[in-house]
Amino acid sequence: MTDHTAAPSTVRQWLKAFYGALAGALGYIIAELIMQHDTTWILPGAIGILVVLTPIIFAINRHGGRRGSNR
Repeated sequence: MTDHTAAPSTVRQWLKAFYGALAGALGYIIAELIMQHDTTWILPGAIGILVVLTPIIFAINRHGGRRGSNR
C-alpha cells in the first residue's frame, strides 16, 4: 500500500511551485493583452513573475506540507 504520510519529494514540490508560478505569469500576460498595454515589457514581466514566485510558492508548499504543523 502507499504511505500517504510520506512527504512529497523535493523535485515534485519544485514542479508544483513552477506550475503555480507559470499560472501566475500566464494570467499576467492575458491581463496585459486584454488591457492593451505596451507589449514591450510583457515577456520580461512574465519571466520576472515566474522567477520570483517559484521559490516563494515552493517555500509555502514546503512549510504547509509538514506533518504535525500547528495549522
